[in-house]
Amino acid sequence: MNSNECGMERMPDMTCGNVGYAYVPFQKLGRVYTPERAMQQGTVFPELDIGIGEYERGLYDGR
Repeated sequence: MNSNECGMERMPDMTCGNVGYAYVPFQKLGRVYTPERAMQQGTVFPELDIGIGEYERGLYDGR
């Protein structure tokens, strides 16, 4: 296997393979904001409408 087979230069001891897998749970459609409110808040889903401070402090519990 040459160094460009994965599409990028790599170190000699690395192999092509999966780096990781993403897990994205399905979101159930529940309440939604009106179009006007969604534009103000930046999201149509109230569950995703959290402040950056809450998110950074780990206070967001997904509900």
